[in-house]
Amino acid sequence: MEITEPISRKLIHLGKVYLNVLSKRVDHLGINRYWYILSLIHANNGLLTQKELAARLGKDKSAMVNIIDFLTERGYVYREINPADRRQHLLKVTEKAGNAVPEIVAAFEAINKTAATDILPAEMEIFNRVLLKMEENLKPYATEEMNIKLNLNK
Repeated sequence: MEITEPISRKLIHLGKVYLNVLSKRVDHLGINRYWYILSLIHANNGLLTQKELAARLGKDKSAMVNIIDFLTERGYVYREINPADRRQHLLKVTEKAGNAVPEIVAAFEAINKTAATDILPAEMEIFNRVLLKMEENLKPYATEEMNIKLNLNK
């Protein structure tokens, strides 16, 4: 009997390999697996609230607080009260983050380029469209608790 391999297994495996290569390049920064989150905060320095960042990343509020606390404790991010709405916290980066993010982005670019070796740009475009379409196809069947059940918030 032949067993159908879930698409997710291939994607998870690729993700593990990618993160392994990435961590070898940027692990010395001490920010665990929050490299992309830090780069997003950096790119929107002072314009994103915790709530907006959580929504953009599909993370719940408490997970986002823990991530921001983690990055704050390591000296990369700080919160500033939004003068326009004192209930909101704007996320800003420190000089340390300003120095680290170009290295993180360069690692993303280099690994993306390596991963795409011998793959035509048109094929990468198709790959990205297929991934987005698969996500759209599955989202109606996912639960709101998806991040918790899959343990993606840690």
